[in-house]
Amino acid sequence: MEMPYIKILSFILLVSVFACEKERVPLYEVNMDAEFDIQSGLNTVATHIFVIRNVPTNYKISADNRSVDTSSITNIQSARGLMRAKFGGVDYDFISRVSVYALSRKDITLRREMYYLDFVPLETNEELRMLSSTSELREILKEEFIDIEVRLNFRAFTGPTLPTRLVFGYAVF
Repeated sequence: MEMPYIKILSFILLVSVFACEKERVPLYEVNMDAEFDIQSGLNTVATHIFVIRNVPTNYKISADNRSVDTSSITNIQSARGLMRAKFGGVDYDFISRVSVYALSRKDITLRREMYYLDFVPLETNEELRMLSSTSELREILKEEFIDIEVRLNFRAFTGPTLPTRLVFGYAVF
């Protein structure tokens, strides 16, 4: 009767040992920002799309500054991402959902999600922190300039035009 328990315990131990994965440490991180305006009077039904053009990635210069050969870069993932008002004192609790995409300027079919938040908490204040997506971004971010697409859904009509700063970055592996 004890034999099945030993087999089960051995199996669980074996699975847990092989399931553990080393945390990957990035070679370096690059911080970026871009600005856009959330216009007044936007409705709560549609998904509102804001495209920020010609955002510099600093891909090559960041690698050169750290003496990293770009051919050795295997993966790029989004790092932290947040939205905040360009001029303080504005809460982002009127937003219900947000998605941020990187768009290639060379291949219009190439786009990857960088950040998202499917349910923005009601107590969101002056800084809206987003979750990083797991998309592979190397193919897009190796371009010197990209476009950024911000998709927003609102839970209330927007007030006056809100100049917004998107603060984001990427980790290089």
